[in-house]
Amino acid sequence: MRRMNKRWIMIGMCAAIGAGCSKKTEPSGGSAGSGGGGGDKAGAAAGMPAEIAAWMPKGANEAWQGAWASRLTLRTSGTISMAGDPAAIEIKGDKARVFDGKTEQELGFVIDSPCSASFKQAITEGSMKGGTSSHSKQFLLKDGKLLAGEGAVGYRKGKAAIVCMSGMDKLVTLDDKGACKSWNMMFDEWKSKDTTCTWSTVDGKDLLTVGTGDWSSKLVADGDLLQNEQFSDFVKQGLHVQAKSFDEAKATVSGAVKANDPGEQAKTAGGKVGDTSTIVSLGATYAADKASLEGKPLELTAQYFSSSSSTSNGKTSYSISLVDSKDATKFTLTCYTQEEVKGYKQYDKMTVKGTIKESFNRPSLEPCTVVKAP
Repeated sequence: MRRMNKRWIMIGMCAAIGAGCSKKTEPSGGSAGSGGGGGDKAGAAAGMPAEIAAWMPKGANEAWQGAWASRLTLRTSGTISMAGDPAAIEIKGDKARVFDGKTEQELGFVIDSPCSASFKQAITEGSMKGGTSSHSKQFLLKDGKLLAGEGAVGYRKGKAAIVCMSGMDKLVTLDDKGACKSWNMMFDEWKSKDTTCTWSTVDGKDLLTVGTGDWSSKLVADGDLLQNEQFSDFVKQGLHVQAKSFDEAKATVSGAVKANDPGEQAKTAGGKVGDTSTIVSLGATYAADKASLEGKPLELTAQYFSSSSSTSNGKTSYSISLVDSKDATKFTLTCYTQEEVKGYKQYDKMTVKGTIKESFNRPSLEPCTVVKAP
């Protein structure tokens, strides 16, 4: 799949990127405001299985409160960042204000397991309208301090453990007798099934492997804490850090969004909003007013940079990347062609014609034709 710009509303897709979808309003049990000494045993009151509730860390609720400069993917259309987008978060009780660099909205907040928390977003369009989507983050408490991010994390007591991950079966328990279960809650009902957990030692450290094969999760033990490489890297990069205030968090996120915004980058490189005669200006114009360009024909002269192809269900699709010049290769325009483009070398001039469409939040031409330019 060369693009992912379709609206996702399927439960399976939501779970695959750490977000679950529900047509029903989910219960508040285990939430920041549900009592239980800050979430210590809140989940048990909400019907959480005893095998899971027993691992609830003391003080989880208090640790999440306040303002954070973090990352969270809230979009249900457009290109979806699997790692999450910059977001300022302020949590008060079971409510969260979230600012993505452009807009602010209020979400529900719930600590839904001993090592995961969810942000509940109302679905306002599509076939799931009226329901909620759930955007999860994994977390640990280390000496009372919150560590939050994306990946696989958990706690251990000897050979017993609990692990939180992304995906459909995102919660696993392992008892001291070696019984390993994966848990999933759908429509307010917890279900479990047997899975595989294996302890081993790597470089002198205990390693817990959950699952088998390429999709297994490998968590390194640090005392009674477990975390995989993805989560550890997230923490090291400071992608979820406490802020003094929501305003401070918003300023941090605004700076990050601006620095990574394709339109801002194009304008910094000399792109002119309103001009579509160059690739860099097309990028600036598209970012400023995407709706006015979607589906419109475009012809411009650029330089050939590279080509690629992909095959799905026996059908091969072709594309080429164009640049304004050899000094501006950071800004490319993808041109999807019906046939393979041959006979060009890098930086040859060509004139392209096509229809403007979105590809990974940037403009592309699909389909397009090319001819060599003088």
